[in-house]
Amino acid sequence: MEFLLATQEFEIRGHPYEGFPILLKANHDVFVEGMEFLVHHCLKRGSVQSRRSWETFGRDLCDYFEFIEANGFDWRELDHRNHETLLALYRDVSFDRFNLSASTVNRRLHLVIKFYQFALKQGWVNTLPYDLETVRVRQTKGLLAHTDTSGGYAVKPDVLLKTRPTKIKVLNKEQVDELLKTTRNKTLRLIVRLALLTGLRKEELLTIPVHYISAPQSISARSHVVVELDPQEMSTKGDTPRTIHLPISLMADLWDYVIHERHETIRKHGTDPKALFVTAKGNPWSIRTSLNNSLNRLALPFSCYPHILRHTYATHTLKSLLDREGLSFDSHLSKLIKEKNPEVFSYLEQLLEKKGLAFNPLIYVRDRLGHSSITTTEKYLHFLDDIEDDLRTSYQEEIEEMAKEAACA
Repeated sequence: MEFLLATQEFEIRGHPYEGFPILLKANHDVFVEGMEFLVHHCLKRGSVQSRRSWETFGRDLCDYFEFIEANGFDWRELDHRNHETLLALYRDVSFDRFNLSASTVNRRLHLVIKFYQFALKQGWVNTLPYDLETVRVRQTKGLLAHTDTSGGYAVKPDVLLKTRPTKIKVLNKEQVDELLKTTRNKTLRLIVRLALLTGLRKEELLTIPVHYISAPQSISARSHVVVELDPQEMSTKGDTPRTIHLPISLMADLWDYVIHERHETIRKHGTDPKALFVTAKGNPWSIRTSLNNSLNRLALPFSCYPHILRHTYATHTLKSLLDREGLSFDSHLSKLIKEKNPEVFSYLEQLLEKKGLAFNPLIYVRDRLGHSSITTTEKYLHFLDDIEDDLRTSYQEEIEEMAKEAACA
């Protein structure tokens, strides 16, 4: 099985789909059934809005069918032997031999399961290569617990691995300080600061347009600049627009970078990229590898990758805002937030309104991060006790002060 990404010439009903995954069999024929499924899964369904998900789906499906080809199986022949072992064997080889994480294996299995469900509807197979089992699930707590009719049980495919919730990693003050002081490359340090102060994802950091940066003297704001992220101009998850607040001090340093280092680099190499950050050769940074590799080369004594910077922004900013609004983490209201329950959160909002607190820290952080659900943002509440006391307030001011010291070191 071979995996390719389509060029602009690839069209479906006259509409181009550049970057769409193409699956080829060992004889270089198109894997028709796989392509029909990907068109259905990625294009016809409304829930897959991001083109950047296409490659992941294509590679995951390709990995499974490479396994099928390499072992001489026929994915259509689900006899008794294969019915019991096909997906389980793929699972065990992925987990035991190739040491993939349980979450990665399950992600691939979920897609393969959807493929077989699609194949059953199309009549390509007459059974499914897995059974369903009943498992216990966490029941709803809070105001509307009585509406939960699950009985504490749900069904799931029996081939999936058991996983444990992954604890997010957050940098503390000392680690942030070491990161900034170790980062000698000015461009990389600006990227790190932008991540720490806005929570932008890796794709967003590396595709934010240069024209979003303005001269400080043209800005009337005293502390922050409101920046509107337009998915027509840069990458945003789900191609959804959102707003970030950029500290004025960082905007000033980014402007200095644009008119000096960046200008000289692109002039020297004759390039004209739309992205803000450019490499030493004047090209945009590679979204797939460049930032991760640059952080790895710092050889820090702790884990540091783009999403940790995002987690750091979210956790510390949320704590700082909760404190500012007088909502101590140990208070009754904050304990309600921890419930991970939309109904309880709605109740919390009503209490906040009665207290005259129109500003809601969770809503603010949710909107800055671009989360589609408040429950995704709530996970950061569980890690507030893990961060240092002296980084719980004035988070952005602390980061900027560290950046200044690192630049002078």
